[in-house]
Amino acid sequence: MKTLLNWIVAAALWTLAMGWGGAVAVRAAEDLRIGYGVGGASSVIPMLAVEEKLGDLVGSHPTYISFLSSADGLNALNVGKIDVGVSFGTCAPLTFASQGAEFVIIAGNIAGGHPIISKPEVADQYRNIEGFRGKTVGSPRLYTSDVVWRGALHKAGIKPAEDLTLIEFRRPLDVLEAVKSGKIDVGIGASNLTANARKDGLAVPLFSNDLFPHHPCCRIVTTREVLRNKRPELIRYLKSLLLAEKKYVDDPEAAVHSNISQQNLPEDIARDLALEPHQEYAIDPNTRGVLEMWDYMVASDYLENTDLAPASLIDVSLYREALAQLKKEYPSPFWDKLETRYKEWNE
Repeated sequence: MKTLLNWIVAAALWTLAMGWGGAVAVRAAEDLRIGYGVGGASSVIPMLAVEEKLGDLVGSHPTYISFLSSADGLNALNVGKIDVGVSFGTCAPLTFASQGAEFVIIAGNIAGGHPIISKPEVADQYRNIEGFRGKTVGSPRLYTSDVVWRGALHKAGIKPAEDLTLIEFRRPLDVLEAVKSGKIDVGIGASNLTANARKDGLAVPLFSNDLFPHHPCCRIVTTREVLRNKRPELIRYLKSLLLAEKKYVDDPEAAVHSNISQQNLPEDIARDLALEPHQEYAIDPNTRGVLEMWDYMVASDYLENTDLAPASLIDVSLYREALAQLKKEYPSPFWDKLETRYKEWNE
């Protein structure tokens, strides 16, 4: 009798959920597990969605799991411990895919915004790519900023093995510490380092998008298995992020607040992270940018399998469906602007 009563109550709650505003409740078993990095610009839009409870509007209730590095997060995605990665760059998932991982990019998150860091007294040497000749440079392997920088070297005819001394690091934070200690002359950073670098008295003479305008950074990536089994959940999640992108455009200060509340950041760091003008928040997949990034990686001998068709690693259909649904459910001229941008970046 008790079991029957529990079933009746559950069925009633489900019926109510189905009837409210057309939204569909997401059962716990269907919730997505989202991997992200704490304290990075790639977490600004996802954490804004959490803070503003935007997932409630579209029936998306994911669980967030933090990681210290892109490699750790993508390893977790590859073995099924998470369903989606939002903070793990562009080149890192492409590298994993070239090694056999069944990864698919379904949307974007942030573009540009990675600092190049030096001591202030030598900052003027790094206002363009030619300044790196003959220097000792630190760069975080597998990070998007590393590929953007290597691509710029290639275009300038600068060979890392011959024209400079390159030291690879696992984390951008290690690059920052190496610049501070004088172990390297200049460092290729990541977006979460800008505020800390300036706070430590270091200079940021150049940003990654000075080398590659509007370059894609963190892409939203999943696996083909999750894509097959949880497509509706993925679309609902993208809708929540698109609502967060709109919220950011309408009220950037809300992102400062969510950084403080959700990421436990000091206000100065939270503000710099949310409002850094070199960063561009966009959930658009940016197919053109990803394909150009792939070409950079090929030119830099970054990939094991260059025969793989990079377009096969991108599925824009979920983003398109999420955007189409929002246009009907929450009409706004904002979605028309995103459609125009989509055509410019993807077609």
